[in-house]
Amino acid sequence: MKIQTKIMILMTTVIAAAVGGMILALVTLEQRQLMKQEKGRVDLVMSNIARSAGDSLNLSDDLMLLSYLRFQMKESPEIEVCEVTKNGYTTLLGKDKEELEYRSITATAPDTSAPASVTVKAGFSKKFMREEARKENTALMAIALGMAFIGLGLGFAGSLLISRKLAKPVAELSAAADKFGRGDLEAVVEIEGDDEISTLGQAFNHMAANIHESVMAKEDLMSTLTHELSNPLAGLKAYVELLREPWRAYTVQETHQVYETMTEAIGQMELTLSDALELFRTSAKPSMDPKMVNICDLAREVIRLYDPVARANHINLKLSVPERNLSLMADKKLMRRIIINLISNAIKYTPEHGSITITVMDKEECVEFSVADTGYGINKEDQELLFTKFYRVNSADGKRTKIPGSGLGLAITRQAVELHNGKIWVESEKGKGSTFRVLLPKSDAELASISSQG
Repeated sequence: MKIQTKIMILMTTVIAAAVGGMILALVTLEQRQLMKQEKGRVDLVMSNIARSAGDSLNLSDDLMLLSYLRFQMKESPEIEVCEVTKNGYTTLLGKDKEELEYRSITATAPDTSAPASVTVKAGFSKKFMREEARKENTALMAIALGMAFIGLGLGFAGSLLISRKLAKPVAELSAAADKFGRGDLEAVVEIEGDDEISTLGQAFNHMAANIHESVMAKEDLMSTLTHELSNPLAGLKAYVELLREPWRAYTVQETHQVYETMTEAIGQMELTLSDALELFRTSAKPSMDPKMVNICDLAREVIRLYDPVARANHINLKLSVPERNLSLMADKKLMRRIIINLISNAIKYTPEHGSITITVMDKEECVEFSVADTGYGINKEDQELLFTKFYRVNSADGKRTKIPGSGLGLAITRQAVELHNGKIWVESEKGKGSTFRVLLPKSDAELASISSQG
């Protein structure tokens, strides 16, 4: 049985009991009032008889009393018999019957010189009085039943409305739980009020949000791993295809370079797995191992890794570095992550026959690393959310699903840059390509300076 039905039955029962009790109390009160009125009527009749008997004694007119009694018996059908006794003589009016209630009065003449008295005994029919009471009770019961039906009708309607109101949040919570159990992880309960049921609904929404976030995190983890491993795997595949070409002859140095690049790709995939797992395991920041890193050499390594992918897409990768190498105090793994994500992101959003320019510049106390592409460009509204976790920019045709990826690359990049107290931003115009710039301090002494410039 549904909870709404249970509440409605319970409330209807309570209302019915309350209405029944009120009607019973009203009927009892009215019956007492009728009995009181009947007794008052009999007392009034006997009072009138006593007054008429006194008048007849004062006027010494016995016929007046008898005439009044006959009139009273005609006007009051409940009087079946009247017995008048005066000076030892008794006169009977009517017929004596069973089930009569007798009332008597005695009147005395005020003239004490010749004392005289008369006694009148009246018999009232119990059957007639019961019939009158029954008629009165029937009318009363009709009124009471009408009131009861109206009260029960209003009570039933009220209980129906109240039961719906009380059962609605419970039913919604049950429906949401059923949807959630069948796999709809976005099922929520609308919260109204601040009672216990609302608190339960809030707890359900919080629980559902946590579960949904956990499930989505696992899906995003798989998507991230797929995205982050696809480019190194594509590079490995390209080099393997080159090595399988029998007509090409490779020098020892060329073969060594190919295998070194493939080894770097495998190492990058291992790093991707460990970084992705660390990112989704906790919300804590990745551990730092700062050392002097040659940013120019690191950029060359990454370009060698992605050059086969770029060539396969007919994209020209260009590197511009100063004549002397630039070094900075940084975590090499995170720096590699920054460069890889920016270059791979540029390759994804640059059409065929485009170009990508990677530039390393010396900025006195800082090193600026930039990646400029001739891709689709980014709208102003997208630039504000670009480094948000899971956010992805539309492709040229306005659809987000055209370009693979999870939307985590730039979020991870920003985290790595901020761990070095650096800055990252984008300069872009729709249809004219984009340039991502990273500004990093060369040593720990300049971290605070770089942070304050932002």
